Amino acid sequence: MTIWRALAVAALLGASPAAEAQTEQSNAAPGSLAEASSFFKAPPLDGCRISIDDLIKGGSQALRGQWVVQKGPGETGLTAGGRIEMVALPQRSGEVLRLGFRNGRMVADSAALGFLPIGVEDRAPLKPGTGLRAESVGRGDLADGTEVYLDDLALGALPCGADQLLRLNLQAEHDSGTGEVLRQDIRLFLIDQGRMSGTYRETGPGGRLERGLITLMRR
Repeated sequence: MTIWRALAVAALLGASPAAEAQTEQSNAAPGSLAEASSFFKAPPLDGCRISIDDLIKGGSQALRGQWVVQKGPGETGLTAGGRIEMVALPQRSGEVLRLGFRNGRMVADSAALGFLPIGVEDRAPLKPGTGLRAESVGRGDLADGTEVYLDDLALGALPCGADQLLRLNLQAEHDSGTGEVLRQDIRLFLIDQGRMSGTYRETGPGGRLERGLITLMRR
């Protein structure tokens, strides 16, 4: 499924009564008792089993609330002697992302990036080239050429393989302050109502490239 089709599927969130009800509930202040109550009332979400239709029609309610973003390990490109050298990035954590609904559509609210629409994609076989090279994310325990699609070291044992998980896609573009556009592409595998993980890719001024693993954990 292309990213455009994925974003089109996300728009369906505004077409169902359940999604409209979620929009009203999203007015609760972040971290408020109302938000906490709505989270605990939501049924458990199993990314291995829930259908994409059930997620769109109401299952996404379980994702509302605040999430801590953990980036890395990964790599960034530095220009040296006219050549681009990829340098390892350490793991970083701390940014808080809030997932909710805006005009009936599921969005992520980031202090740095603003509101990002969330595209929903059905489970499918993993496409070669869409993951990260094992060596680029410090996975020396894996064979050369192996691709890594999510941070299973940070998550521990998973209930199913990445190819059996629903996926959430986020894309953002904004002015970097230099007149050039900073682009971010985040692809997440939905594990349950408290865990998501996948990869991110960021490009910016001067051909700067950063990519790595990314994990969201319920705050």
